[in-house]
Amino acid sequence: MLKREIAKRVFAKEFEACRELEKSERPASEADSKSPNLLISPLGLILNRVFAVGVLTELDSIGTQNEMWKARIVDPTGAFTVYAGQFQPDASIFFSTAQVPAFIALTGKARIYEPEPGSVFISIRAEEVNVVDEEIRNRWVVDTAEQTVDRLEVFSDALASGYRGETLREYLLERGVSEELAEGISIILERERAPQEFAKQLRASIREGLKALNFEAEDTAEAKADQKEFVLELLREMGGGKGVDYASFVNAAVSRGVPEEVVEEVVRSLLAGGQCYEPKIGIIRLVG
Repeated sequence: MLKREIAKRVFAKEFEACRELEKSERPASEADSKSPNLLISPLGLILNRVFAVGVLTELDSIGTQNEMWKARIVDPTGAFTVYAGQFQPDASIFFSTAQVPAFIALTGKARIYEPEPGSVFISIRAEEVNVVDEEIRNRWVVDTAEQTVDRLEVFSDALASGYRGETLREYLLERGVSEELAEGISIILERERAPQEFAKQLRASIREGLKALNFEAEDTAEAKADQKEFVLELLREMGGGKGVDYASFVNAAVSRGVPEEVVEEVVRSLLAGGQCYEPKIGIIRLVG
């Protein structure tokens, strides 16, 4: 009997950069025809199933009689593309009644589609989806950040070691790294995908995402905190729950004495923290 793959916590930015793990690259025990399709990230994370929490910002019925749903789930680093169809009845029922926006948690299988070389589409086929609150979303972000940073540290150590292949795998195992991650990092460093640059970008995204969760606490200057609160109140006043033209919002804030850079900082924080989103380009809308 095949074991059920563990659902991995992974940020959207790392997930979108995954590629297929070829059967020839797998350990012999996992290379048979019955093994699940596996993806590998630029940091060596090997996955088949994903556990993600974020903001549902888009939802579309793309099949006849609501038989297929496509959703966009945003986290502080990017967005997951999620599908649910007739073979995922529980997830399909959820999406048929879901309201946008909402904080949701989902578990599903990773899927990759490459219609032509260089054109890759990564998505999740939802298995289970539930509405959650902002606190649960924030906890997922923190936990996922901790796991990702740990993986980044191992990856940096592997790069610095100068080892490759089996020598690198043995080196990582001796340092207490899990067998799966040691294998994944060994595999990914054989591929030419500029992993150092990706690792740098991912670190920056995580820092911004964590900062956005507590952007008011990050800045103790009373005057600036007041400006941020004012911007939030103005957004609500202008109908932020239904959507506001971003350019008009910035002009309104500036006309009331708030520097444009402060407005942009607050909006970036809200977007990264999942407290608002862009239903379409140039429009911002508050969640909740």
